[in-house]
Amino acid sequence: MGKRELNKARKRAEIVTVATRLFFEQGYAATTMSAISDALGGSKATLWAHFASKEDIFAAVIDMHVEQFSKDIDEVLTGQTFSPPALRRACLRFLDCLLNENSVLLYRLVVSEGDRFPEIKEMFYARGPSKMRAVIARFFATRYDDEEAMRLTQFTVAAVTGYRTDILLRPAPTTKAQQEAFVDNMMAHFSFPPQRED
Repeated sequence: MGKRELNKARKRAEIVTVATRLFFEQGYAATTMSAISDALGGSKATLWAHFASKEDIFAAVIDMHVEQFSKDIDEVLTGQTFSPPALRRACLRFLDCLLNENSVLLYRLVVSEGDRFPEIKEMFYARGPSKMRAVIARFFATRYDDEEAMRLTQFTVAAVTGYRTDILLRPAPTTKAQQEAFVDNMMAHFSFPPQRED
């Protein structure tokens, strides 16, 4: 990458960082291109040179967080063949990622403003949860046919994300031990169909 491309990438990253803070602090509706430009301290032309709209910036914010989320999940799933211990490790990492501060703030933003701005809900789902479901389904597909892999993915994602919501609604925070106990309890109640023979 040449110096010009490097500077362009750095400026784009700076815009996304500033926009992330504004979206999380003020919400999607209240964050305008002008507000982002003012927070950057540069000209509006610079902002427009990198992003055509607020929606484009929000997509970049989602992509930045999904990229880190994906790296964390891929670390425990990539190259793994399904086994209950591997699933347990993946669920614990998945829960950790869902409870990361930025993940929580992004989730709350999409839930609170997604009805007024359905485009952000669609954007978030396509770029985040949908991609993660595909990764988890591929993990299950190492031992099950596609139909069973999708069924197991649905149950796993519903259980872990449901527990995340439960945690966020509680008045007191949960401990790591409580989170591990939940995953162990979930694993104990999972009914794994017979694995296909390779």
